[in-house]
Amino acid sequence: MAAAADDLRARALRLLARREYSRQELAKKLLSKPAPRPMRPGAHGPHSASEAFDTESFAEEVYEPPTEREVNALLDDLEQRKMLSDTRYAEMRTRVRAPRYGDSRLRQELAQKGIDRDTIDVVIAEQPDERSRCHEVWLKKFGQRPADMNERARQTRYLATRGFAMRVIQQVLRGEGCEGLDPDPAS
Repeated sequence: MAAAADDLRARALRLLARREYSRQELAKKLLSKPAPRPMRPGAHGPHSASEAFDTESFAEEVYEPPTEREVNALLDDLEQRKMLSDTRYAEMRTRVRAPRYGDSRLRQELAQKGIDRDTIDVVIAEQPDERSRCHEVWLKKFGQRPADMNERARQTRYLATRGFAMRVIQQVLRGEGCEGLDPDPAS
């Protein structure tokens, strides 16, 4: 039992060493697939001719997945030691994704990862305003105002699929609130 808990802790720490995880995401990962079973010294595969079938060693090799209680206890301990933090995960995720996506998409992604609404609101409020981010995405992709209704619809769809609010999209396409940046150099 203690060895299984140590293996579970080692697996969680290996995952956290690579990147931040939300509590829900890490729990799902720890419960989803079994840890790899180490091969015994001298064995050259699952059916080595040098080893006879031994029921005791077979029982020791069978992997038992962790229970939800074990995983929750481990996650509580990791949170207490500040190795796992939903707030830190939300800040990291938002910092990376905010330059390309709108507030509604960021909120939806964080909610899917199990982050509570209060944390989401705080983290989103720390980001640059949505209009400036939308304008930067629009400028990088299109760079000029739509010439006709079809082009306007295409630009609107592009920005809407990235989670920008329709009010913000309309302001960007009209050129409102983008002082210092001329969205239509021909005019």
